[in-house]
Amino acid sequence: MEMNKIQPNVVAIFDGRDWLLHGYDIFKKQPLVWILTLLAYWTAMFLFGLIPIVGLLVSLVISPGIAFGFICLAKAIDQNQAVPPRIIISGFTSSKKFDLILLGFYYCGSLFLIFVLIMLLNDKSVIDLVNNPDSQINSGTQSESFFNIKIMTVLILYVPIQMIFWFAPQLVVWGNLNSIKAMFYSFFAVLLNWKSFLTYLLTWIMVMLGISIFIALLISLFKIDQGSLFILFLPISLLIMGVAHCSYYASTKTIFSDLVAKHSNTNTN
Repeated sequence: MEMNKIQPNVVAIFDGRDWLLHGYDIFKKQPLVWILTLLAYWTAMFLFGLIPIVGLLVSLVISPGIAFGFICLAKAIDQNQAVPPRIIISGFTSSKKFDLILLGFYYCGSLFLIFVLIMLLNDKSVIDLVNNPDSQINSGTQSESFFNIKIMTVLILYVPIQMIFWFAPQLVVWGNLNSIKAMFYSFFAVLLNWKSFLTYLLTWIMVMLGISIFIALLISLFKIDQGSLFILFLPISLLIMGVAHCSYYASTKTIFSDLVAKHSNTNTN
């Protein structure tokens, strides 16, 4: 597909809500497939995490490729296609695997830059150390205030990162773009549809609030202990993450409908 033919649609504001609803519909088509896939993925990430530093870096670098794999899984289920066992790593078996890996390095670098900025701008201990090496850090309210500033700064800085990488893996593999162009297209596709993405976010907030109230009521009524709480959280977490991945595909399906339609008969590229 030529680059000038890749055009994002500008969708209605309530399409953001519909992405989540459509995501749930996809999930419930084959919930066992999603549960087993997510458990396998979490296990792999846990094993990576056992390797200091390197494991974290590897998991971040491969994350765009894995995100594309989940997109392919959701697409296959949505279109009633067969789900091959290796579909989650399908991006790494495509002709664009090196661009996906490069995208992962960009993602890792972006998170590192956020970390550095937070340390330099909002960490009082770093500021005091630069301005006055002999200064002592005050505890209490000031420390809490700086912590809150750090959290807000992380959220603000992470929004453009999400915009840059939201559609980038799909555009790399399906759109045949290089990683830089894919990130550029992704950012402006989200920007053009900011109202629907805001609706998507608000819908998720309402869902999570409802789930939190439900769990709190269960704990209060049945005096659930920690062991039982883990048993309760596991299926809820699987449901949330499954629907999240499916709604991620749903947003791609509506905003880049031509791109998805072109690849409707394939699991990867």
